[in-house]
Amino acid sequence: MLRALIGHWQLKLLAVILAVVLWTFVASAQRTEIALAVPIEYVGLEGPLVLEGPHREVVDVQVRAARWAAERVSPATVRVRLHVAGLQEGNNLVQLLPESVEAPVGVRVTRVAPAWATVRVVRAATKTVPVVARVQGEPAPAHTLRRVVVDPTTVQIKGPRTTIEARTAVDTLPVDVSGRREALTRTVGLALPESVYLVDQRTVEVTVDIRPEGTMQEGVSGGARR
Repeated sequence: MLRALIGHWQLKLLAVILAVVLWTFVASAQRTEIALAVPIEYVGLEGPLVLEGPHREVVDVQVRAARWAAERVSPATVRVRLHVAGLQEGNNLVQLLPESVEAPVGVRVTRVAPAWATVRVVRAATKTVPVVARVQGEPAPAHTLRRVVVDPTTVQIKGPRTTIEARTAVDTLPVDVSGRREALTRTVGLALPESVYLVDQRTVEVTVDIRPEGTMQEGVSGGARR
């Protein structure tokens, strides 16, 4: 049996190689053209400078994908990373190349439109500001909101100097207490204006104390807004 398996091994090896070449040719020949809108990720800008909006957020990307790879193509797997390190203060015209696009194996980027983007860079400033909890909705009947606590109470933000100097606080994303009968704690993000970024803290913890009406009145903590 062993002799039968290894007999004419050269011909068998050639047949395997031909089969692989044929499969590769067929797989690569059957390609699909796909167009999709992809968000731009601006990366590499650090130190004393920051982007100032508005700036382009989405570009149209056209790709050519092998049939076996076409199902992997989506805005989640195709990423446009625009490196802005080294830009000068002021307006900069940056080219968007196919090489700026990250795509799965078997996918080739054929076109990015528009091919150019204007990026404005300005001097940055940082500032520590209080966090204001944004509470929406009403508790269940015969219940009342007693106290709202935010942890941490402050965050550090970074952005264009004129924008940062005008900020006195940062709001959380809404915490809904509609129909609630007891306290709740939520980890939420922060609502930031355009071109303003968080230096370290990305989320805060908001605790809302809800109790039946008629219980002992407690001091209402600052930092809550109905």
